[in-house]
Amino acid sequence: MTTDPKFKLILLWLFTTIGMILHFNYHVGEIFYGIDIVRPEATGEVPIGVFVIRSVFYHLPFIWMLLIVYVKNALLKPILFGISLLYLLSHGAHLAGELSQEQIDPSQTSLLALVLVVAGMLSTEHYLWWKKSDSDEAAA
Repeated sequence: MTTDPKFKLILLWLFTTIGMILHFNYHVGEIFYGIDIVRPEATGEVPIGVFVIRSVFYHLPFIWMLLIVYVKNALLKPILFGISLLYLLSHGAHLAGELSQEQIDPSQTSLLALVLVVAGMLSTEHYLWWKKSDSDEAAA
C-alpha cells in the first residue's frame, strides 16, 4: 500500500509542530517542581521575538499544510522543500544548543532529537514529492 505523499507531509509537519509545543510545555512544566523559570531580564512584557518564534514554529506550518492540500503550482514543491531544509537546520541547531548546556535535560534532549529525526524525514519526503512527476501523482 502506497501512502499519499501529501498525507505524509501533513503528518510530518504536524509532528514537528507538536514537538515544538511539547518542547515549550516541558519548560513551563518545571513550575510544578518548584523550579523558577523566570528569566532574570524579564519585565512582564512578552518580547516580539516570542511572537516571531511562535509564528515560525507554530503558525507557518499550518500555512504550509494548507498549501500542500489546496495549491497546485510548479514552484510550490521546491519552495516547500527549501523551507523544510531551513526547519531541519533550525532543529539541528536547537538540539546542538540544548546539548551545549551545562546541565542537559534528558526530556528536552530526547524530544529535540526526535523532532530532528522527523524534520529529516520531512525534508526527505518534500524532496521525493518535488521529484515525483505530476503524472505519477495523478495515477496514484
